[in-house]
Order: sequence, then C-alpha cells, then structure tokens
Amino acid sequence: MSKKKIFVVDDYPFAAYSTKKTIGILSKHKHDVVDFESPVVLLNRFKSEFEDTVMVITDFEMPNLRGNELIEELRKIKPEIKIVVMSAWLDTSTKDNNQLIEKEVTAYKPDLILAKPFPENWVEKIDKILEEVV
Repeated sequence: MSKKKIFVVDDYPFAAYSTKKTIGILSKHKHDVVDFESPVVLLNRFKSEFEDTVMVITDFEMPNLRGNELIEELRKIKPEIKIVVMSAWLDTSTKDNNQLIEKEVTAYKPDLILAKPFPENWVEKIDKILEEVV
C-alpha cells in the first residue's frame, strides 16, 4: 500500500513550500506532502496519483487555472477528495465586482477555507479533516 499524499498548490512558490513544511512538521498524520506552483502541473500529477491523494490544498486566485476550476476537475476524477482553499483575497471583490471572493469560494463547498495569513490552529483543522479519510 502506498503512502497517502497531500498536494499543495500556490502560484507563490514559497507559500506552497512553507505550507508543505509546516504540515510535515506539525501534523499528526504522516502523509507525503507535495508542493506545486502550478495548478495545471498539480492536476496532471493528480490524474495519475488520485488513488493515493487524500487532500488538495489550493490557492484560489492563480493564473492558468483558478481554484474553482481546479476543484471542479479534481472532483470529476475523485468526488470525495478533501479540498482546502487558502486565499488572501477572501474579503475582496472579483473582477466584475459583483460577488465577494469568499462567497465564490464557499459555493464550491471546500472542507476548509483558510484566510492568509493562516490562523494559529490551522494544522489542527487539517488533521481533523484527515481523520475523516478512510
């Protein structure tokens, strides 16, 4: 049996890397955490490793593939995948200024929404979601 994986993506590479390292150090679950700076690259890898991937932590505003588009594609492949959305833009408007980003994120029903900078107990919240994974 392969080790379970968590994929993390943020177009700001240090954000993805630091999220990966923090989970690796603080989580009580010892999954492999893989960081990406491109949602397209993550999606391509997910297609071949979806069976072992239990969670995807994604930024929402990214070039080439927004978080909502990534979530839709991930769920087509694995509907039960745990999704965590992280964003620094939760209280700002979208390009057309008629809907707040947070409302848009919530519509995709992620398992957790994390505002950047992350709250103090965010890894505990991640662990609680991982406990639901069979």
